Amino acid sequence: MSPYRYRCGQCRATSPPTITQAEAEAHRDHHRASVHGGLAPDGEDIETVRGDAARNPDTRYLSTRAALIGIGLLALASLISRVLDR
Repeated sequence: MSPYRYRCGQCRATSPPTITQAEAEAHRDHHRASVHGGLAPDGEDIETVRGDAARNPDTRYLSTRAALIGIGLLALASLISRVLDR
């Protein structure tokens, strides 16, 4: 399932990516009410977000590479600890 975002072509404004289309529609409805007096501006769209653009900058995530490096460092520290205990 791809994230969605709302875009207002008239204002050139874009909402942050959302998980569901309903959340993107809520951004649209709020934008219409607060900026356009409830009217539908020309050029607005709810679009599917693909690739890196789908990442929400407010969301914290851990990359697989960082997790594997961390596990490798823990294994190395464990090995060194065992060797030094002998």
